[in-house]
Amino acid sequence: MDVTYRPPAIGSRVVPIRLTGAGTLDLTDEGIHVTAAAAGGRGRGLLIVLGLIAAGAVVAIMRNSGFGEGLSYGAGAGLGLVLIQVLRMAAPEGERTEKLFPWANIKKVTYDATTECMIVVVKGMKPKGGLYVLQPKESPLQKQIEKQLASQR
Repeated sequence: MDVTYRPPAIGSRVVPIRLTGAGTLDLTDEGIHVTAAAAGGRGRGLLIVLGLIAAGAVVAIMRNSGFGEGLSYGAGAGLGLVLIQVLRMAAPEGERTEKLFPWANIKKVTYDATTECMIVVVKGMKPKGGLYVLQPKESPLQKQIEKQLASQR
């Protein structure tokens, strides 16, 4: 099945597995077989830290320069909103890769409304973390994976 992988820069619940862009996800007897591009641009996490430091610096400079608290906090909040939008952008694509995630290593499937992605949680192997697959909530694909997981237990 053709899908789109969209990992966030930093996962709120699960560390993202670094696969991004258009790819495939096939349910086999062995597990979940995926093809996608490896996510490039490892500096997105650093971008968060730098953005937070910059927002704090803008607030401090504006407060000490006489702009007032309200305006300085507004500017800091505006920078935060810009940072959030930058982080929601898709990661740059690297080399195409193919992986098999055995059913024994797939712990659960959940949905993250912030990223609008179904998250397949993988543990006990490398890479571990979550496959962020762009899907609507309670999608047929999510239900298929949940059914397969239930039959494996």
